[in-house]
Amino acid sequence: MRKTKQRFSEWLTKKLNKSAAGLVPPKKAFPENKFVIKPAFKSGGVWYYTMDDIFNIPYQRGLEAIHAYEELQMKCDLNYLREHTALISELLSKSITLDEISRINSANEQLKQRLDWIVIPDQAYKLASIVFFDANEDPSTYEIGYAKQKIERWKQEQDVESFFLQQPVSKLMPFLNGFDGSFLSYSALIEKVNRDHLRNLSGKFSPNLVKLHIDRE
Repeated sequence: MRKTKQRFSEWLTKKLNKSAAGLVPPKKAFPENKFVIKPAFKSGGVWYYTMDDIFNIPYQRGLEAIHAYEELQMKCDLNYLREHTALISELLSKSITLDEISRINSANEQLKQRLDWIVIPDQAYKLASIVFFDANEDPSTYEIGYAKQKIERWKQEQDVESFFLQQPVSKLMPFLNGFDGSFLSYSALIEKVNRDHLRNLSGKFSPNLVKLHIDRE
């Protein structure tokens, strides 16, 4: 029994050491930070950290987090909304014909459809890139270029389902936990539909792209 316990203890120690490999203690990685920072998860051999209290995120990074979370809730980013409003303004600036009415209706229906989506993966990655940072980053600032590199690394190391359903990330976005089905398949579908939506906007819902059915009274 004693040997069994000893072997288990040795196995557990090795496992913990392997898991903690490459982990720089938060106080050493971020000596200038005033608030508590804790390790969050490891991906591709790199440790990512987060604030122990989400409300202690520094000002600049905090503003980016607010904007990202708003986009996540709206299921639209600023670029999409600008394209949508620009199209509607253009169509309303002309004499209103059945064609313009059809295109306006299609744009509105497309916007309504997005509200039923659970999440747009790229927007979720963006929020994660703000809240989670590595030892090379300054927690008080947010560098968009580096964040994009970080997201690409995440995508290469883990599929979207494995990344977003790991505990620290799912805690940040708890609505993902209730998803019934393959998040991987769902994400691929949403990415495709999102590209179609943007193409519809840039193409001004041309009949060549979208077949419209209008009730004529």
